[in-house]
Amino acid sequence: MRFPKSRRCGAGRAVVAAFFCCLAAGSFAADTQPSGPPEPAVRVPQTQLGVTQLPNDKLDWLLDAKFGMFIHWGLYSGPGRGEWLMQNEGILPDKYRQFAFPESGDAYFDAADYHPDAWAKLAEDAGMKWMCLTTRHHDGFCLFDSPHPNAFTSMQTLHRDLVAEYVKACRGAGLRVGIYYSPLSWRYPGYYDVTGTNCLPNKFGYTTDPAHLENARLMKEENYVNVKKLLTAYGKIDHIYWDGGWLGQKGSDADAAYFHEPGQYLDPANRWPIGKQYQDIEESTGKALGIMGMVRKYQPDAITNLRYGWMGDIIEEEGSQETVGKIRSSVICDKNLTMQNGAWGYDAQSIARGDVMTRDQLVRFMANCVVRNMTLLVNVAPDRHGVIPDIEQTRLREMGAWMTKMGESIYGTRGGPWEPVDKRYGYCFKGSTVYVHLLKEYVGNTFKMPPLGKLHVKKAYEVYTGKSLPFDGDSNINIGDIDRTASPADCVIAVVYDDDVKSVWNK
Repeated sequence: MRFPKSRRCGAGRAVVAAFFCCLAAGSFAADTQPSGPPEPAVRVPQTQLGVTQLPNDKLDWLLDAKFGMFIHWGLYSGPGRGEWLMQNEGILPDKYRQFAFPESGDAYFDAADYHPDAWAKLAEDAGMKWMCLTTRHHDGFCLFDSPHPNAFTSMQTLHRDLVAEYVKACRGAGLRVGIYYSPLSWRYPGYYDVTGTNCLPNKFGYTTDPAHLENARLMKEENYVNVKKLLTAYGKIDHIYWDGGWLGQKGSDADAAYFHEPGQYLDPANRWPIGKQYQDIEESTGKALGIMGMVRKYQPDAITNLRYGWMGDIIEEEGSQETVGKIRSSVICDKNLTMQNGAWGYDAQSIARGDVMTRDQLVRFMANCVVRNMTLLVNVAPDRHGVIPDIEQTRLREMGAWMTKMGESIYGTRGGPWEPVDKRYGYCFKGSTVYVHLLKEYVGNTFKMPPLGKLHVKKAYEVYTGKSLPFDGDSNINIGDIDRTASPADCVIAVVYDDDVKSVWNK
């Protein structure tokens, strides 16, 4: 219990003594009850490079949805050695493009069995609420019809706009539409040598060349054309995942903002200008729009991340390391990882070994995200034909069956009201219910709930089984008889109070 500064001397000690006397006597006046957990920090939208982050209400759908499908699919899916194949093996652009044509045999990216409605159905079965497709990865191959003369696209090779088919499938299934786009392109030597005076180390044998200044400018210009096409040709876009904004694979995305100009406007004096025929001019000012200027113009509600050099509406935690730490309440954080251990793009050897996350591993990632107010984006890796491997489909359907039982403790919740205990348990809440997520390491079949202000507990039950749980007390309570075997990776207890959880902060 905290006391004002004026009571931190003799008078304060007297108050403390009286307080413990009341406890000993079993009495507890209403105005001295514990105030409950502190009010969480509130995300305050910031402005950078002339662009302001979306307001909190525009991000509510993402926090409510919690679970999405990431899809890494492109030319690299043909050889089946991961999405970084071109760079890892130093394959020059002319040779790499062979994977787009039948002459490459079993490495041919043919999309022959690409049925995005089946992807969308799998996402639904898994309990996912949005999808995010790699429209162009670092190899520079576009899954859409780009009007830039330097672009290399699926329309040129397959005569199909694969993004258009994907967007239609998402909408048909009632899923939110996400797109991934990388401004990095290994097809351009200038990526490693934007000034033409200092070529950074690379696996392609590129060396310093004054011509790289113009080559880098063309790479940037293609990005502007591509991004505008994605923003204007496919209807409403809900989520944009930028990736690869750093230059020469060095430094940070923000370090490269001088080159990409990801903010509201282009600088007329920039060394890498966008051709006037490709500039998007704002009528009210006559200024040419930067990347986020175009996003806010054409897709004002699209949630973007921070990997193009602008601060982003959300931040990310990438990779399979376990999520720990406090609730992310002052930012919105998305956890993204791939089911296939290793590469994000199709890896034939990993799939053959069955080297894919288990359902319980996915459940644990979900639990760790939910109690920290985070979202979870899980990647699948279709093969060159467009088929998601059977083992990944199985895992996601297993996850979907778990989500069907546990959905009330996932969707629409917010992390808290208390901080999680790493690798043991954590809390989330919705309305008048607090959900306690007990991870496998938590020992025992009882749990003690801390007091929640003046709120009183009405009932407690296991979410997975629906079984009522006995408890004693009505504010600071002990819950017993918890079945840890029904869902051992994440056993969830629902504790229902007599008023909305948020009421403890509405003073």
